[in-house]
Amino acid sequence: MTDMARQLLQELMGEFQDSGKKYTDADVCKDHLVDFCPNQQFINTKADLGPCDLLHDDKLRYAYQKSDDRGRLGYEDAFYHRLQRLSQDLQRKVRRAIERITIEGDEQLVNPHKEEKEERAIILDVRIKQALQQVQELGESGKVEEALSIFNHTERLKGDLVALKKRIDHVNPMFKSEKRLEVCDVCGAFLVPNDASKRLDAHKEGKQHQGYIRIQAVLEEYKSKGGHVRETRGDDDRRAFNGGARRRYDNGNHRSRSRTRSPSHQRDRRRGYDDRRNSRHRDNSRRYGRDDRRY
Repeated sequence: MTDMARQLLQELMGEFQDSGKKYTDADVCKDHLVDFCPNQQFINTKADLGPCDLLHDDKLRYAYQKSDDRGRLGYEDAFYHRLQRLSQDLQRKVRRAIERITIEGDEQLVNPHKEEKEERAIILDVRIKQALQQVQELGESGKVEEALSIFNHTERLKGDLVALKKRIDHVNPMFKSEKRLEVCDVCGAFLVPNDASKRLDAHKEGKQHQGYIRIQAVLEEYKSKGGHVRETRGDDDRRAFNGGARRRYDNGNHRSRSRTRSPSHQRDRRRGYDDRRNSRHRDNSRRYGRDDRRY
């Protein structure tokens, strides 16, 4: 039986059988006890958080909700902190998506190869100036026919430059009518404006969209009741936790490794080191002496 089939069977039969677990067991999903497991909200979506291998038992959730342990074991703090982190990750995702469809990005669709055309215009302008300088030098040298030929060529270059500048400012109607993407501020997905209503409705009813709506609603409800969610700072949280662990360790009966050694302690360590070194030297001397007698 596959894991998915086993989980489905467990969900179907969970109402009729006892798991034999306690809600404090390590293999029980604490997010599910508080409200819901975020991993189950985004299964098979672009925001998939991966499978949750912990036990999701509605009976255990009911028992926890009715118990005196509710709100005392830190499950709520961890749950709302995780939702806050997911919400902040979504906000960063939305900002990055908006940056991808800014005006600078759309300019490549509205007027493709604009930079290349501008570079060609600069090169053409330089060639025209060089040709005019050459016409002047040939005229001063009395080479009228050559000067006239280059002058006519320069006039053609000027016409090409004017036409090129018009193409630089020209907007292709096909690209101008191109549909620009929008970003869903609820789930961060890309949307096509004026798309078919059925497609937009399907998006709004999808797992990813509904999952983030639920996360935001639960967070807002918790905060409206005076709940406080600790801010997410990534590595700062880990450093604070490790620092707290070190403080708890130092406050105990354990000795610190960094404490200053007394002079007498250092002399004793030095004396013990010298004794061990002399003992090894005597053992080596006796062993080598026995080996010499063999030969």
